[in-house]
Amino acid sequence: MMQEPIHRLEPLYPDVLGSITGGARISMDKLQCALGIFPRQTYINQPVEVILILQNMVDQPMQIKVGLQLPSQDKKGNPVVIDTSKKTLSLSMRPGEVGVLRVPIIPLPPTQPGTAFPVRVAVRYRTPNEGRAVRPPAGGAPPSVLSISTFKLQALREVAFSAHTWNESAEIITTYFDIAPKRTPPIGQDLQPRYESLWTMQEMAEERELAQAKIEDARRIASGLTRTNIYLPMIAAVEEHFAERGMPLHPGETRAIAKMMTYTLDEGLELEPGFSMEDSRWFQTLCQVLAHNPDVEDLPKGELVTKYLFEAALYDSILLGFSTIDPKVKEDLGDMNERVNYANRVLAWFAGEGEPDPSYIYLPLAMGGIVVNMLVATKDENAWQVVDQLTEANRGRARLASGEVATVFKVMDSLLNQAEDALRRARVARP
Repeated sequence: MMQEPIHRLEPLYPDVLGSITGGARISMDKLQCALGIFPRQTYINQPVEVILILQNMVDQPMQIKVGLQLPSQDKKGNPVVIDTSKKTLSLSMRPGEVGVLRVPIIPLPPTQPGTAFPVRVAVRYRTPNEGRAVRPPAGGAPPSVLSISTFKLQALREVAFSAHTWNESAEIITTYFDIAPKRTPPIGQDLQPRYESLWTMQEMAEERELAQAKIEDARRIASGLTRTNIYLPMIAAVEEHFAERGMPLHPGETRAIAKMMTYTLDEGLELEPGFSMEDSRWFQTLCQVLAHNPDVEDLPKGELVTKYLFEAALYDSILLGFSTIDPKVKEDLGDMNERVNYANRVLAWFAGEGEPDPSYIYLPLAMGGIVVNMLVATKDENAWQVVDQLTEANRGRARLASGEVATVFKVMDSLLNQAEDALRRARVARP
């Protein structure tokens, strides 16, 4: 019996921030952060901690400046006094580092009890060079190795982290706390801020080794990711993810994108030239997820891919989608570097950066979905259904489009015509 060749993984750095906050994040290109306060309720003369998690997304050192804006009056106009040792802090982060900054603050008399006292935190960063991204922007595999104890990690996970920004500024994050109607006697409090590293690139060697040990398990799981068990869950996940980012999809668009992503997870990377499953981001992420929690293997396949592999599969689906539509369109779809940059831009949008762009729906996800339409379907789904729904959606969006986006809809129109011809030649009856 032939042994499978050894495949060396080159996984991306884990999403430490997301594993603590449950996915809440503010994305600022090369830096991600999340803000919380603990406890959420305090008393006069009793401190709380402002907690800021910082995640360096590139292989460059980073200089961070953090500024606190504390309220000076409450909702009724009464004076508010909140003390802290420093309102402006500077710190250095190593390449790819993740850390937590804790800043104690304390309400003092004559502050009155009340609810929702805002604490605004301004975050700015600087890197010496552009650098290379080492983490996926919309969330990746959880870490298997951390620099802190399990106890400290659990304490961080109990904090309610905010991803809300103030006045739509990505650089200013707001969190809130309450002051209960009780006063503790004033005692000397240590209000010095503290920074603690949670994960550094030194941990990556062990992360890689642990993931490498899961390749055989990942191969076995991958063989069970078929259109039969992942297509329907993927439809629900696609609909939810796009709606959450303020770009709800038409039913045909949802199904087409789900088809492209299902094809990518099922057999597309082995069928299309120039791709391989084991080099894909979703396979490498699966190895990391298994290293973090082997019990994931017992999940229903649809839940596994939508909960742990969605962002990675979306990235791979964009690259594979370009290749799938390449032979069928006349337009220049760019080289691999341009396609990778575009895929990263789409994922950055999912992480909260930038404005919605209808191109993200169609180029190349829905386009690829219409090409593989007949390959991915449920027993009760007629292949004409998606073509007709997409034709209607495409016309509706095209009426509102201009410039480069209008070209996207023209290309889609051509692909839909080709899909109709293919269905007629295959003698698929229209329902």
